[in-house]
Order: sequence, then structure tokens, then C-alpha cells
Amino acid sequence: MIHHLITIFGTLKFLVLIFTLIGVVAFGQEVELSGQILDEDGKGLKDVSVKIENVQNKGAYTNSRGIFVIQVEPNKVYTLNIVYAGKEPILETVAIGSEDKFIGTFKLKDNQFGPVTVEYKRPGEFVDRFPPVNLSRLPSPSGNFEDLLKIAGLGVSSNNELTANYNVRGGNYDENLIYVNGIQIYRPFLVRSGQQEGLSFINSAMVESISFSAGGFDAHYGDKLSSVLDIQYREPVNFVGSAEASFMGGQVHLEGNFAGRRGNYITGARYRANSYLLNSLPTQGDYNPTFFDYQLLTNYYLNYDNQDRYTKLFALGHYSSNNYRFQPATRNTSWGTVNEAYQLRVFYEGEEETKFKTFTAATGVNWKKSKQFKMDFVASVFRSQESEHFDILGEYWINALETDPSKEDFGDSTSNVGVGAFLDHARNDLDVWIANTYFEGVYNSTYKRNQINDSLSKTTFSDFRFGAKAQYEYFEDHLSEWNLIDSAGYSIPQGASDVVELKEVIKQDNIVETSRFSGHVMYTQNWITNKNIDVHLKKKFKTDSTKWVVEKSESIKNSPSKLALTLGTRGGYRVYNNEYWITPRASITYTPRSYLMKEDSTIARRNLKLKFASGLYYQPPLYRTMRGIFGTINPDVVSQKSFHNVIGTDLYFTMWNRPFKFVSEAYFKWMWDVVPYEIDNVRIRYYAENSAVAYAYGVDAKLHGEFIPGVESFFKIGFLKTKEDILNDDYYLYLNAAGDTIVPGYTFDNVKTDSILQSPGWIPRPTDQTLTFSLFFQDHMPKIEDFKVSVNMTIGTPLPYGPPTYERYKDVLRTKSYVRVDLGFMYDFINSNNKAKFKDKKLWGDLEQLTLSLDAFNLLGINNIISYQWLQDINARYYAIPNHLTGRRINLRLIVKF
Repeated sequence: MIHHLITIFGTLKFLVLIFTLIGVVAFGQEVELSGQILDEDGKGLKDVSVKIENVQNKGAYTNSRGIFVIQVEPNKVYTLNIVYAGKEPILETVAIGSEDKFIGTFKLKDNQFGPVTVEYKRPGEFVDRFPPVNLSRLPSPSGNFEDLLKIAGLGVSSNNELTANYNVRGGNYDENLIYVNGIQIYRPFLVRSGQQEGLSFINSAMVESISFSAGGFDAHYGDKLSSVLDIQYREPVNFVGSAEASFMGGQVHLEGNFAGRRGNYITGARYRANSYLLNSLPTQGDYNPTFFDYQLLTNYYLNYDNQDRYTKLFALGHYSSNNYRFQPATRNTSWGTVNEAYQLRVFYEGEEETKFKTFTAATGVNWKKSKQFKMDFVASVFRSQESEHFDILGEYWINALETDPSKEDFGDSTSNVGVGAFLDHARNDLDVWIANTYFEGVYNSTYKRNQINDSLSKTTFSDFRFGAKAQYEYFEDHLSEWNLIDSAGYSIPQGASDVVELKEVIKQDNIVETSRFSGHVMYTQNWITNKNIDVHLKKKFKTDSTKWVVEKSESIKNSPSKLALTLGTRGGYRVYNNEYWITPRASITYTPRSYLMKEDSTIARRNLKLKFASGLYYQPPLYRTMRGIFGTINPDVVSQKSFHNVIGTDLYFTMWNRPFKFVSEAYFKWMWDVVPYEIDNVRIRYYAENSAVAYAYGVDAKLHGEFIPGVESFFKIGFLKTKEDILNDDYYLYLNAAGDTIVPGYTFDNVKTDSILQSPGWIPRPTDQTLTFSLFFQDHMPKIEDFKVSVNMTIGTPLPYGPPTYERYKDVLRTKSYVRVDLGFMYDFINSNNKAKFKDKKLWGDLEQLTLSLDAFNLLGINNIISYQWLQDINARYYAIPNHLTGRRINLRLIVKF
């Protein structure tokens, strides 16, 4: 274990060194990628679109001779998408070195129907566009796409490998927006543990692009406090597919075209059974979880003149069935310190059955009138039928363990300190309907160039975005939940009186039906200034024995700088509580003209972007926020509110002749009308009162690039501090005659003779995790490049927790740190580099990839803690017994792409 900690701390020191050096050595440059597009007669084609796949805003149109020129980063492999109306599209992969490159000529063949291209909306300056990542390379115990976000998303943290939930900069999961092709995604509401969740909505095999913002996002996104995840599914070009099978399930996906490329589809099905993984949990029993989902996205072009003039219909459908059944049998858990150690033994009877069936359907029209103007009209519906039924009886023994290593019975039980039983019962059923319709329009102005003089020119362009949305919500909730604790072999009182009572009795039948309306307007103005400048640089060089200074001057023609300003606002109205809101937002970005001297004494542009965003972010209550701890609805709950400020830097540079990107952001959020909550495993239990103010501040940094040629790796670190002050949470400490504070189960004299008023003030929020670090690193064996290794590591400092009294001021204890390492070994029998050898093979000729992967989950075997179970002895003394997460497991996967 000490060896592993030394390795981890060594890695951290290495990363700190990298982050320190970035500000000194970071630089970037671009080279010209050019070519010529011809028709079948060999004549140059004008206005052919040449775009680089998976790189935002990188492309060009051909001139009258069919020539195109694109400025790109050097020493990288690019895929060109060549598109022209009425011609067959071409996808061409090219490798670029450190010099300008002409890649030759291409002839376009006639096609019955114009080629189809996907146009993704421009991400905001505070939306991070992820580089292309082969998600099958990620060793993931849950198999969910969100596992990539947890290690690559700025400001994202999670202490549970079984869940798709994630926290962003002090917010909980309910504060995150998720979109797939512009459609807002919801998840089941009753989930209380990670093992119940099953599959998340996003199918990684269908993902084309990933955009994420941890704050400061633009007004055209919705009304949430923390983050936006914007996923775009792929629009197919050819017929391809993939399949994957492992010890825990499998998945398959297909995509292709129909109607002469007028239509296309992408579809996928997944099945997962996590019994093998869950059997590593401390509670042993009969786990029978079965999770299945199917989804389909299809597009059909009513007309297509070119990529700037078309009308497209689309439909998205998703069905998910998550059925979690569990019959617990026994549990053995040891905890404590070297001086005071205990063991819990539990024998169970009963069964838990949790079912979630969800259905999402959406359809809409994308209409593009011209290069400047487009509109989207979309309608969607989400349906969820959820039930959790369980009766679990547990009989437990709490024993003290021998802690003296010199004794023969070291580690064995020496005495019994508690014995009892508990009974948990629930018959909870929830029916949910959420339907909405929205439209959005975008108008882009044309470039306006103004030549001031021979050495100075200015260019401006802008876009205007507007939209509106109407949403209907219906929740029908039937709650019947209670539990009984018997901590002495007979029932003891749980209330203030001497009457034996059930604990936490929840009996409610709730129906909430409401509508909400929202809209947004947003304007972005860009100013580009090109100027002829003289650059004079001086740099010191040294070897082991000598030092020298190099000075160089150069005249740079049309050196650009860019300033972008975005102003927007959202407004809305919620019918249920007659609440209005207006949330203005603004951001500004500046790209200076900055240069440096490289190692070869040449002058290169430094690619640097400075950015700042500020605005109001309101989160109108959904049903769960209105439902209190004991199931009652508070109709007076209003929007939680946040004033969010973010300042950041994007730095593009070259290291080892490969491109890298470093992103850093500092933020401060002031929140009011906050609804306090408790987190039990992954279940969020709100107090249903706007009774707190809160703040969050911190710094996040991320570095990603090709540390190993051809594969992307990520390093991320974050610092966070978030606290809240709950109104009217004062309480009294009671003293006995000796002046000692009365603590039931610890003090002998429990007769109250005096009291002291306590005001808790600022207390840590449930997500207050000071430091987080994660990495996803890929490598391949020297001389055996088909054998690849990837490691996924997550480290998080302790989170707050407290006794189950629902008094938030007591939640100031801290869990253990979360440390997890997952390792994957993959061998590509067939891939893009060697598939030519299998071209004439009957069985393997059509395969693009055939990979066998061996994954080692929780490689270090660390017993991470997700929550605590609180049990009493006969003296009413509570013991916080840790609930551990999954242990070490080996998984074998077979991945096929064709």
C-alpha cells in the first residue's frame, strides 16, 4: 500500500511540474494544408466544402480553380470531409508534418442526391469541446459514458464508480443540464443507490462530439445552476457497426443511409447484468440486476440544395428497462482505528425489487434558409414508471476486536457491545410525464472587412440567437416507507415519549401538475484586428557548459488579435407558484497577438485565449426539490439562485512536436434561496425550504494531448471550497450538574441542569471536496503497438457526513479519501494500421477493429466508502458503520467494429 501511495504522490509531483512549466514553454504554430478538388471532367470545382472532422470551425471552400487552403496544427493526423451538392462525399485521412503540405487532387463523382453533412452549433467560449476519444479504450466498471466526463470534465467529481451521477463545482447532480442533439435528458427520480441505476441515456457508440461547460455557459442553454453536457450523435456517412461483449453484458450498434442518402439512421442496444461486479460488495446475497436499453436516431432530408440550404426531419427514440432485484444474506464489516476496532455481522431476510422503465421520444425539423439563417423546431416527451418495493429484516451483532498485535487473538472478537435488529419497509411508486416543445433561431452576419491603412485592417462578424420553450410536468407519487430499530433484543422508544414508535414513517400521496415557459435572446459580436508588427525577441539558451543569448527580429504581416463579446438573457415563468425570472449573462474573450522564440530560434505565434464570464443562473424547482424529507410537498419553494463568475485561460502549445491544450479556470459562485439537502448514497433528500445561502469558489486545471503519439490522454486537478448558512438552525447544548455536555450513550448523568445556545453558521455543503485529481492515460508497448494499456485514476479528499438526524449542522464529520485505479490491457488483432493484411480473408476482411481487452477494476483493492449505516447499542450509543464500494474485479471484453 505504501508503494502505491508513493507512486500516486510521485505522479502528483510530476503533474505539478508540468503545470508549472506550461506557462514557460507553451507555444503553438500552424502550417498550410492544401489540395485541389475536380469534377469528373478534370475541371476545378468552386465552393466545395472541405471540413476537418471533429475540429470546430476548421475548414475552407475551394476557389475557382478548385484549390483549398486550411491552416492547421502541425504533426497531427486529420480526416477531411469533402462535400459538394450533387456529388459523392469523400472522407480522406492525411498526416501533416511540421511543414506546409499539398495533398493532391480529388475527383468528385455525381450522386443522385446531394451529400448530407452534420452542422454542429457553435459552442460558447466557456464550453470545452473534447478531442476525439475512443471510448472503448476506457476501463469502466459501469460502462456508462459519464465515466469519461468524470476524468476529463473540468470541475467534475464523483466518489462512486457505480453511478452516472457527477458533481460540478459544489453542485449536486440535479443541478446539471444534459442534452443529446439539443433534447434535454432526464433520468429516473427514485434511485437511491448506484447499483440500482443501470445504464445512463447516452450510448457511447453513437457519440460524435462532446461539449461540456462547468459554468459561465451562454443564455441559450437552460435554467440550471452548475453545468451543461451537450452531446451530438453521429450522422452516418456509410454503413458501419460495432459490437461488444464482456462478463457484465454487451452492446451492438448499426448506422447507415437509405433513400439514396436522403435519409440516415444510427441505432444501438445495450444489455448489462452487474451481478459479477456487485458480488464484491460487503453485503453478500443474491444479486439479480438486469438493465436493457434501445435507442434510434434517424434523419430524413425533405430537400437538400447544399450544406447551407436544406430542410431536415429527425426523430429520436429511447426505451430503458432497469430491474434491480436483491436478496441479502449476510454482511461482515470491520472498521475503526488501531486502538479501537469493531466488527459488524448482519444476517438478513427479505428482498428488494426496484424497477425503472423510461421512455423518451422526440421529433423536429432543422430548417436552414441560408448560410446566415437557420431555425430548429423540436417536440419531446419523457415518461418514467418507477417503483421500489422492499422488506429487509436484519439481525446484527457489533463486536469489539482485539487490537494488540502481540496477543494470540489479535483481530478476533473480544466482546459484544451491541445486538439488535432493524426492519426496513417501502412501497413507493412514481409516475412521471414531462413534455416540451421549443424553437430556436440563429442569424449569422456576414464578415465586414474595413481596411484602415496599409498596415491595419479590422473585420467584424456577429450572430444573433433567440428561442422559446414550453414545458408540461406531471408527477404522481405514492409513498409508503418506514423502518423499525430494535437495538436491545426488544423494541425501544425512538421519539421523545416512552411510546414505541416506528422511525421515519412516510405516508404520502402526492400529485403535482404544472407548466413552465422560458425564452432566451443572445447576441455575439466579434472583432478581429490584423496589423503589421515588428517582433523583437531575446532568449537564453544553455548546455551543460555554455550559455548564450539569441536575439531575433521579424516583421509579421497581418498579425491578428480577436475580441469577442456575448450578451444574453433568459426569462421564464412557472405556473405552479406564479414565479417569474430573468437571468442576464455576459462573457468576453480576448485572443492577443503574442509571439515567442522556439528552440530552433524561429518566431512562432503563441496560441492563447483569455476569457471571463458573469451572470445569473436560476434553477426553478422540479418535483424532487419540492418534496421534503418526509414526503410532504411545499408549494412555496422558489428557484434556487446563483451569481456565477468565471475567469479562465486556454493555452494551445506544442510539446515533443505534438499538440497539447491546457485549460485553467477560477470561479466564485454566490447562491441564495438555496434548498438544503442530504445525500444518502446517490439519493438526494431535500428539505423543501429556501432556507440557506451558500458560496463556492475554487480553481480547476486540465491538460490533454498526445503524450503518446496517436492517443489522447487527460490530466485534471481541482480545488474547491463550498459552504452554506442555514437560517434558524440554532440549537442548545444541555449540561448536567457536573457541567458536562450530555451525550446519550456516553454520559452517565443525563439530567439537564443548564443549556448553551449554539449558532452553527457556515457549514460545509455535502459536496465540499477540497481536492480532486484524475487522469486517463493511454500507452502502447514499444515495438508492439497493437498492444495498448490505459489507466484511469481518481483521487478525492474526504466528503462531509453526519448522523441520520436531519440536522444539517451535525454533518461536519469527514469520510475517508476516495482513491481508485482501473487498468485496461488491450490487444488489437485488427485495426486501421494492420487491416490491409486481412483484406483477402473471408471472415476478417470487412472488420475495421477486433480487440480483446482485459480490465482490472479497483486495481489497488482499496475499500472506498460511499455512505454510513448508523446502528445503536442498548445505551443508545450510535456507531457509524461504513458502506464500502466494489472491490477488485477482472473483466474480459471483446470489441468488434465493421
